[in-house]
Amino acid sequence: MELTIKVRRYQGAYFAPYITDFATDTEAGCIFHMHEDDITPEGAVCFADALTQQARRWRPRPPDMPRGSRIPITMEMRTDMAGRCAIVIDDRAEGIHYKVRAGLIRQHAGDVITGSQSERSPDWLRVPARYVVHLKAS
Repeated sequence: MELTIKVRRYQGAYFAPYITDFATDTEAGCIFHMHEDDITPEGAVCFADALTQQARRWRPRPPDMPRGSRIPITMEMRTDMAGRCAIVIDDRAEGIHYKVRAGLIRQHAGDVITGSQSERSPDWLRVPARYVVHLKAS
């Protein structure tokens, strides 16, 4: 089953951002529901992509495994992101830090993302990563 994070924007009366979980036969994950004032269309696409990439490095803890510690997660809005860079995630054992291009998301909406992730972190564990680099044709 593929893990996917979605970000949905809504018009109309303002509401505070919130998160719901979902599961189908082919994918599972969560949806961040946000008012259009809190995240731009480009921000929604970038966050969905970045959060999905990051989430695929994590798995739920098995039922017989004790809960882990809560991981601190922070988000910093930056005006000096290089080129077309939108989001950089520094995902380490001691914490996760997001650097985000200013203007993509409002700070309080970013706090909903980081807060919900930190709250859920004791029930998840990182999976080993494997990187493969191929020789370049010369």
